Amino acid sequence: MGASDASLPSLGGSIAVSLVSLGLVCLAAYLVLRWLSRRGVGQGHGALKVLARLPLEPRRSLYLVEAAGRCFLVGVGDGPMALLAEIDREQLPTLEPGPAVPASRRFAAVLAGALGRDRPGKVAP
Repeated sequence: MGASDASLPSLGGSIAVSLVSLGLVCLAAYLVLRWLSRRGVGQGHGALKVLARLPLEPRRSLYLVEAAGRCFLVGVGDGPMALLAEIDREQLPTLEPGPAVPASRRFAAVLAGALGRDRPGKVAP
């Protein structure tokens, strides 16, 4: 009985081997997904583009979608999608992205406005 017990790994060794194996599988999956995304796999191509999204509530949003040169305003919620309007593409403002603002700064600005401060970090008199 002593010889067969010596060949079994301890509980700590089994857990360590399992964690290392899980880490290697996660790393391999991350690298494969990153490699595939750089090759365009999983990204929409073709005549359909989402130009803008406006979240209204956690489960409701408005989408501005371009399909075959025409623009549509689509409402999305708990039920089915609803076509709200067709919009003339030439009347849309240019959809140039502005400078990227980190989410933490946007949140800080909203919080400062809610607290009545001029800017984050400054206490109102």
